[in-house]
Amino acid sequence: MSNINNHGVDMNNDVLFQELDCEKAATIQGGASAQVFTDANFSGTASNIFDYDVPLFSFNDQISSIKVFSGEWVFWSDANFSGSGLILGPGEYSNLQNLNGGVYNDVISSAKRNVQ
Repeated sequence: MSNINNHGVDMNNDVLFQELDCEKAATIQGGASAQVFTDANFSGTASNIFDYDVPLFSFNDQISSIKVFSGEWVFWSDANFSGSGLILGPGEYSNLQNLNGGVYNDVISSAKRNVQ
């Protein structure tokens, strides 16, 4: 047992750390978070993005569905936050093929939190 500020704390029984999913982490941080998927209906390979600009190198031109947990994001068709941009707020976008005539399906290359 450890004594912290003269309070007995049993380090073996207390949960000191908790793993958080994207939505909970963003709520606690007050930031923005999203998750991108290589396939429609939130399947395939997934990647979490948080509160900053994201070059999606390993997901370049492969994203087919997106979950935005918090904040507003601009998903760009080209690297370095250029090309045409798709602005998405909180929600689930299960198939980019059905959004804006499918022009953003398998073309997104970078993402940036939209700060106004």
